[in-house]
Amino acid sequence: MRTVSRRRPALLALLCAFSLALTCAVSACSSSGSSASGPDGTPAPASPVATTAAAPTDRFVITWAKGSEAAGFVESVDSYGVDIIGSLPQKDQDALRAAAEQASVVVEQATAHAGGLTAVKLSEALTPEKSQTFIDALTSSDSVETAEPELRVTALDTSAGTPDDEYLGYQWGLTADQHGVNATGAWSQSTGKGATVAVLDTGILPNHPDISGQILPGYDFISDSWTAGDDDGRDDDPTDTGDGVAADVCGNGNEAEDSSWHGSHVSGIIAAATDNSTGMAGVAPDAKILPVRVLGRCGGGTDLIDALTWASGGSVKGVPDNANPAQVINLSLGGSGTCPAYLQKAIDDATDRGSIVVASAGNEDQDVSGVSPGGCENVITVGASNSNGARSFYSNYGTGVEVSAPGGDPDVDNGILSLSQPSDPSSPPYAFMAGTSQAAPHVAGTVALLKSANPGLTTAKATTVLQDTSQPLTSCDRDACGTGIVDAAAAVAALSSEQNPGGTPTEDPGEAGSAPSDDPEDSGGLRETLGDIWDHIRGDK
Repeated sequence: MRTVSRRRPALLALLCAFSLALTCAVSACSSSGSSASGPDGTPAPASPVATTAAAPTDRFVITWAKGSEAAGFVESVDSYGVDIIGSLPQKDQDALRAAAEQASVVVEQATAHAGGLTAVKLSEALTPEKSQTFIDALTSSDSVETAEPELRVTALDTSAGTPDDEYLGYQWGLTADQHGVNATGAWSQSTGKGATVAVLDTGILPNHPDISGQILPGYDFISDSWTAGDDDGRDDDPTDTGDGVAADVCGNGNEAEDSSWHGSHVSGIIAAATDNSTGMAGVAPDAKILPVRVLGRCGGGTDLIDALTWASGGSVKGVPDNANPAQVINLSLGGSGTCPAYLQKAIDDATDRGSIVVASAGNEDQDVSGVSPGGCENVITVGASNSNGARSFYSNYGTGVEVSAPGGDPDVDNGILSLSQPSDPSSPPYAFMAGTSQAAPHVAGTVALLKSANPGLTTAKATTVLQDTSQPLTSCDRDACGTGIVDAAAAVAALSSEQNPGGTPTEDPGEAGSAPSDDPEDSGGLRETLGDIWDHIRGDK
């Protein structure tokens, strides 16, 4: 699985390569992309599959062989995400510790996860050579089907700042002007009513007035209390407690980073409230947000698998069933490496349950096949464009990218406006960020509009509609940026005409409402300066 990285305000490290070449990065995956094919429906390998790490890592994921005692044990545990190292069958404990000893480390922790997975944390990071030694030793056991480096994921944005004026005027990505997705043109037929979008990210700021009424009961899936930053493990409170870290604490030479409030920024792009005399509007203003916390300090890892399972309506041991399975899942996160088998399976399973997964292509200016989940199959992979309608300089590209959407570009625009953490309780703040993290939710919101119009919509059909109705980029200086920039109004119209040849709208315009009336004069007290963020970012690239 790839490591998903969050794009921090001061760090252009666009895909924040937590550099575990971990077999996949949590970014955008394409339904027809170029990365590893899903395991569902394919013959089991004749021998255990081992994936080599490309960078030092102390975390690995084991898939136990079907019918093994270990597989049965993992299936029987009461809760996922808790340490089981002392409870595994003795022969498997011995095999795990012997493999670690061959690599000159010890096993610190082993946690069970959905899909029969066990995540292992070692006492120190292994070099690629020692990683292979560890993997080879593990897969020599008849109990182990696969062993892979864990994908560590982070958010995929590049910068943040605060606007000082009218809000809708800043939302170039929302309209048809300046090469946006033309969501406003879709609202006469669909506003996303009845659609639920799960945002697997840093959590949510639940009291922001521009999103508070849109939030469904979510969950915090971060099992490690330090990563979570809330002094507890998994619970039913997905509140974003911040992900800021000091320099050099993440094991990758990271700079000191302030908290990003990334999950709220992404959620606002999808479904910020309208007609509330506050701030901004979302692409699908009547959709609901299901906040699922998977990213904390230094990103996240195998907790993502449980989160994908739960968000799509699957069962996760120790967690109450999700009462609101998501029609759409947004993954504005990613990491380096081809798509690991365990991540691909989780995506395939979520898709089989009826969820459409939308993922960021990543910000490394490279072919998307080298990142995850953007390079995974069975997802809609989204590249970033700027207000000139061209590829954003950082955006990943290639045949695995299905479509593009507004992500911003420091040479062209201020980025994408959305929600942030209030610094003054009397003045709810908003911020600019740029990255494929911002492009993906424009598409996730558009898919919510489509799902509202047609609840039975599949990933394949949604991809076709989005591609057939997209607007060409003015330029793409790489091999592929998808078919073009998503046009929400054209996509909804095309789907509606298929469903209703007579032209009857799929959603009553009187019920759905027209374009929001957010009055910039009522946005209140937002008079902070944007600052010199783009120069700073450009210097980090």
